[in-house]
Amino acid sequence: FGKVKHARPMLSLNNGFHKDDIIDFVTRVRKFLSLSDETDAEFVAEPKIDGLSLNLRYEQGQLVQAATRGDGNEGEDVTANIKRVNAIPKTLTGMPPNILEVRGELYMNRNDFLALNNQQQDQGRRLFANPRNAAAGSLRQKNVDITAERNLQFFAYSLGETSAEIVPTHWELLAALRGFGFTVNDLSTKTQTIDGLLASYNAIGRTRPDLPFDIDGVVYKIDRHDFQARLGQLARAPRWALAHKFPAEQAETTVSAIDIQVGRTGALTPVARLHPISVGGVIVSNATLHNEDEIERKDIRIG
Repeated sequence: FGKVKHARPMLSLNNGFHKDDIIDFVTRVRKFLSLSDETDAEFVAEPKIDGLSLNLRYEQGQLVQAATRGDGNEGEDVTANIKRVNAIPKTLTGMPPNILEVRGELYMNRNDFLALNNQQQDQGRRLFANPRNAAAGSLRQKNVDITAERNLQFFAYSLGETSAEIVPTHWELLAALRGFGFTVNDLSTKTQTIDGLLASYNAIGRTRPDLPFDIDGVVYKIDRHDFQARLGQLARAPRWALAHKFPAEQAETTVSAIDIQVGRTGALTPVARLHPISVGGVIVSNATLHNEDEIERKDIRIG
C-alpha cells in the first residue's frame, strides 16, 4: 500500500476515566475560552467506535482517495479496497463543497465477525482476535474481492480538509453528513452540563452489551466550530475533545486444564486452558498463571 500524507493531521484523543477527569476537561475548556458562568457551552457526546480510523477525500462529490490514520500525519492508501465497501458512498448526495474530507470509523459487526471466524476455522486459517482486527485485516487485502465480501461498516464523525465551511457546529455537521449519504451514530446527544455528559455516558454504557458493534467509551466534543478553532490542539490531541473510556470488562469462565509452557530460557510457566469467553471483544482461552499470590487469592484450580 502506498503512503498518503494527510492534508490535516488525524489526531488522537486524550482519555478520561473518572468523573473528576470530565469535570477537569469542561473546566479547562471554559477557562481557555474565558466563558462566564452565565455563558452556555454546548457539548456533543457520541459513542467511541472500536474500529479503524479512515480519511475519505471527495472532489466534486466523487470519492478520489481513502487513507488509514497511520501515525496521524501519514497513512496508507486503501482507495481501491474502500471502493468495494458498500457502506461508504462513492458519490455524495446533496450539495457538498468541491473538496471534502470525511473522517470516521470502519468497523465490523459482531455477528459478521463471528461468521468470519467460523469460516476461517473451517478453512484452517488464522482466527481474528476481535472485530477491530478483523476489520483492519479485511481492509488491508491485496485482493479487493476479499474486502468486498467482508460486509464492513462505517460511521462518519468529523472532517479533514474542506474547500468551504459547511455548518457552524458539530451537531449540525452530523446532520449534514447524513445528508451527504453517510451513516452517523444515532446514539449521539447534545448537552450543556457535566451532569448531562455523564448521563449520556451512562446511557450509552447501558446499551453496550446489546449493540451490534464494539465501543470502548464516549467522546465529548465542544459543539461550536469557532470554539474548537480557538481551543486548537496540543502535540497529538485536540483541546476541544476528550474520550471518556469505559472500565475494563470482566467475565467469569472455567479452568479446563493446566499445562506447562517452556520459555526460551528454559523457564517453566503454568498456563490455564480456559473455556473460551469473550472479554472486551477478544476471545480468551488461555491465561498464564505466573502470579502465585493471585492463584492463592482466587483459589484457581482445574474445574
